[in-house]
Amino acid sequence: MEINKLASEKIAGKVVLVRADFNVPLKDGKVAEKTRLEESLPTIKFLLENGAKRIHLLSHLGRPKGQVVPELSLKPVAEELQKLLGEPVEFRPAASLGINSFTAGEGKIQLHENVRFYPGEKKNNPEFSAKILAETGAEVFVNDGFAVSHRAHASVVGFAGKIPNLAGKLIEKEIKNLSPFLSKEKIAGLTVIIGGAKMETKTAVLKHFAETASNIIIGGALANTFLVAQGYNVGESLYEEDEVETAREVLEMAEVSKTGVHLPVDVQCAENPDSESMYFPIDDVIGSLKIFDIGPRTIASFREIIAHSKVIMWNGPIGFFEKSPFDSGTEAISREIMKNKSAKTILGGGDTLAALKKFGIAKSEFTHVSTGGGAMLEFLEGKELPGIEILKV
Repeated sequence: MEINKLASEKIAGKVVLVRADFNVPLKDGKVAEKTRLEESLPTIKFLLENGAKRIHLLSHLGRPKGQVVPELSLKPVAEELQKLLGEPVEFRPAASLGINSFTAGEGKIQLHENVRFYPGEKKNNPEFSAKILAETGAEVFVNDGFAVSHRAHASVVGFAGKIPNLAGKLIEKEIKNLSPFLSKEKIAGLTVIIGGAKMETKTAVLKHFAETASNIIIGGALANTFLVAQGYNVGESLYEEDEVETAREVLEMAEVSKTGVHLPVDVQCAENPDSESMYFPIDDVIGSLKIFDIGPRTIASFREIIAHSKVIMWNGPIGFFEKSPFDSGTEAISREIMKNKSAKTILGGGDTLAALKKFGIAKSEFTHVSTGGGAMLEFLEGKELPGIEILKV
C-alpha cells in the first residue's frame, strides 16, 4: 500500500495539524493508561525535530455525543503529554458548543479540546473542518489516529483536498504490520485467536481467516455462539441466537479450506460472577450455569497450538478476565503467545491491552500491538478505511 509519508521537506516551516488518538482511560482526573500517548510521540518528535513551525493536536475522548462533558475533557491528557514529551503543551479549551468556539493559541504545541464536544465532528460538517483550518492556519494535515481511521469524521477526513494529507509514524507502523494479513492465500503457520462477545464486528474477519489461516481459536462469549451452532447446550451463558447461522457459515468455510477451528472442550462456570465456580466438560453445561472462562483441558490444547504457530494474531479476551478467577484462560493464552519468541505476534483491541496491563505483561514482548480495535478488524477485512484512503498516493 503506497501512502504519503512524513518527510522533512513536507513539514519544515509549516503549521501542522495532527489527528492523534488520545482516547485513553482516566481515573481520578489522571491518565490511567498511557499506551496511546506513547505511540503518538514518534510523530510529534519528528515534527519538532524537522522544523514544524507549530503543531495543533486533535483528538476525541469517550462518547460525549456532541456535548461538553467535563469528565471527558482532554486537559489531563495535555498534562501527561507534556511530561512525556518534555516540551510545553498548551491546552485549548472549548468555549461553547458552536463551531465558532474552536480557537487557537500561541504555543508551539497545542492540544485542542475533545473534538467530539462539537456536533460537527461526527457529522463531518465542512464548516467545522473549515473553521479548524482557518483558526489554526494549518498548512499540512497528518493523520496519526489509526484507531479512528475507520470513521469518516471531520477531524479524520475533513481536510482532504484542502491541504496535503500525510501519514503519521503510527499509521505507517500499523499498515506495515497488518498489511501482510490481507493475503487471499493461505498464510503458513498462522493462528488467529478471536475472543470477546459480539459477532457483528468480527464476522468478516472470521470469514477471511477461515480461508487463509491454519488455525482459528475462538474464546469469550463469542465461543458460546459457535458451541450452540455445533449443537451444544450453554445453559444461561451469553450467546447471540441470531448469529448462530453465521457461526455455521464460518465453520463450513473453514472446513472447505482445511482451517482448524478450535473451541472450548471444558469451561469454568458459575451461576453469576460472584458465586462459586466449577469446571465442567462442555457436554455437561446445563440449567442455570453460565460460562465465564475456558477450562484446564482447553488451556492445554490452545497452548499446544500457539506453541507450534509461526504467526499469531490475537484480538479479544478468552473469558471474563476482569474478575478473578475467570482471568486464568486469558492470562494463560497471553503468556503462551509471549513465550513463542520464534513467531511473529500481532495483538489488538482495547480489552486485549487491558488484559496485558492486568497481567503485568509488557507490550514490547510482542512484534506489534495495534492501537486499533474496530479499525484493526475493518482493516483486516480488507475494507477501505476513510482515514487511510485520504493518505494513498
